Amino acid sequence: MYIQNSIADRIKMKIHHKYLMIACFLLLPFYNNAQNNPYWQEPSREQVDSLKKMLTVSTNDTLKMYVDREIALYYQESNRPAALQYYEEMLTLARKTKQPVWEAEALSRNGYVSCSIQNYSGGLKFLLVARSLASQDGIEKGMWRPALLSFKNDAYHARITVLAGIYQHLAIVNYFTGEYAKSLQLHQIVHQLNNQLQDDAMMSLSWMNSGEAYRGQGNLDSAESAFNRSIIYSDRSGHKKYKGLTYWNLGKVYEQRNKPKEAKEFYRRSIKSNIESESPDFEGMAYQSLADISQSDGNADSLFYFSRKALNIYHHINDTLGLIAANSSLSSAFDRVHQMDSAYQYLKKAIALKNGLNKEERIKSFQVAGVSEQLKLEEQKAEQLRTISRIRTYSFIAGIILLIFIAAMLYRNSRRQRRDKIKIEQAYAELKSTQQQLIQSEKMASLGELTAGIAHEIQNPLNFVNNFSEVSNELIDEMNEELNKGDIEEAKIISSDIKQNLEKINHHGKRADAIVKGMLQHSQSSSGKKESTNINKLADEYLRLAYHGIRAKDNSFNATLKTDFDETIGHINMIPQDIGRVLLNLLNNAFYAVDQKKKSGIEGYEPTVSISTKKLADKVEIKVTDNGNGIPQKIVDKIFQPFFTTKPTGQGTGLGLSLSYDIIKAHRGEIKMNNKENDGTIFTILLPALP
Repeated sequence: MYIQNSIADRIKMKIHHKYLMIACFLLLPFYNNAQNNPYWQEPSREQVDSLKKMLTVSTNDTLKMYVDREIALYYQESNRPAALQYYEEMLTLARKTKQPVWEAEALSRNGYVSCSIQNYSGGLKFLLVARSLASQDGIEKGMWRPALLSFKNDAYHARITVLAGIYQHLAIVNYFTGEYAKSLQLHQIVHQLNNQLQDDAMMSLSWMNSGEAYRGQGNLDSAESAFNRSIIYSDRSGHKKYKGLTYWNLGKVYEQRNKPKEAKEFYRRSIKSNIESESPDFEGMAYQSLADISQSDGNADSLFYFSRKALNIYHHINDTLGLIAANSSLSSAFDRVHQMDSAYQYLKKAIALKNGLNKEERIKSFQVAGVSEQLKLEEQKAEQLRTISRIRTYSFIAGIILLIFIAAMLYRNSRRQRRDKIKIEQAYAELKSTQQQLIQSEKMASLGELTAGIAHEIQNPLNFVNNFSEVSNELIDEMNEELNKGDIEEAKIISSDIKQNLEKINHHGKRADAIVKGMLQHSQSSSGKKESTNINKLADEYLRLAYHGIRAKDNSFNATLKTDFDETIGHINMIPQDIGRVLLNLLNNAFYAVDQKKKSGIEGYEPTVSISTKKLADKVEIKVTDNGNGIPQKIVDKIFQPFFTTKPTGQGTGLGLSLSYDIIKAHRGEIKMNNKENDGTIFTILLPALP
């Protein structure tokens, strides 16, 4: 029986050595870099696939622990959730096999990756436990395979390497949370430990992270010096995983010095280096920084290109902070070319991601987690309370100043309105003689607003046609490349995309054609004859034309548009040009009202204009609603009088509602107004339905 057990043990040992030799053979190409220090070596994509297969067949826990670490290292900067999973498995196996140095290494890596995904509380707990464990003398006795963590094949050297890595990660966490001075202190400890190690790769990382802390303090000269040292040590050691990030940091230094040309060059170097080292996270950061510079330069094409590059990378690695930045810059890009729907969609995505991140609470959890720094925490809390108190005091004072300013503006406007009223009453007799000329002027102004709206409306389909044409041209080049490579399937996929783009070009071309035809129809003089007209289509079209018309005057104006059309109405008899003029006038007034209320600075106010239709027995009801300031009750009875207006002098003739009233009466209809002062206005039109 004893002989059988001995034979079995020998077989297990042979299998164990076989797997370990295979693992070392797979990683052998990397042993020529980073001073031959296996602590920094990372497998390639092909090696990771082989290591994963080994993980499924191996029964040796220490070997599986090592393989988990190597796979996690590969994913550490490209797929952090996956890296965290492998590091957690490594930690479990290190504890199971009673290997404290390996356990400290697993805790350190878990802490770094956790903090990289903004879990500062959990990450700090890992790192504090790791520091406590790795600081204990003698835990390296009986360590399994120290050569896998130390180029000297020495257990003590391996423990000090892990301890230096832990302090490195603690310094990074403090940098993440804005504790720049503390971060620099911790890097000094790393340098002291490295005096024993003489590890150039460790120095490269420490100088890079020190440079980030200096940059955070605004000390750009020290930051640049630290980054340059990092690159020197990176080249000397052969460990270039973070060289691209160092170039990115140098770009930030020059960007802070207001030297965008030099900054762009470093960002391009960063992209190249990160592609070579398979670091998509840092590659995305470089593309995003180029997008930010393009936004400042006003270069829309570059802004589109770099923002999309960054967005694709951040989608692939699921980086929330990166997705927020990329979606925000794409929103700005579409806003520059006046594609408001696309701009709104990307902005909405950025806001949703930002709301879900809740980084401030995580930073607070990080601060609470440091048991050893409780006294400092209490002082931080007290300082926070003092800061909050100061903010409240300043906010109160600012609020009073704002109220005084608003009151002064209102008083000034009131005095001006009283003066204007006196002038209008004095000139009333003279204005009656020029009534017909003013009516014609009102019609021409309405036509001008209509034309401006049509110009903006037609711009959208033209933009889509241009954009999809450019994209299709690029896709054709890509398809030709794939055909040259012989990849028919990929070429078919690209050709399918081109076909979809052509369909979209055709759709938006027809849309532009329809807008032009509509423009010609509405610009024609009214024949005075009623026509069978689709009121829903007419209302929807004038809503969009009015909105784009006002945006043509003020591109900062935005409002929410709502429609509610009764599809059972069908067609009704009307003069479409005249009813269109009525709708345009009411909608322009509605947009003016919500714009005025928005400019008054009411917090949380969202300008909204809506139009709806409804069939009522033998009548059709059309409602135009806004949530503006409404009409003061004392002047409600005057709104349909000729020459009466609530707009400032020079901004209205006072004939719009009067003409609208006459047009609706000529159609045997009725127009009325419901008003809630300070809460909006509803204009209701009732027209006879088609018999």
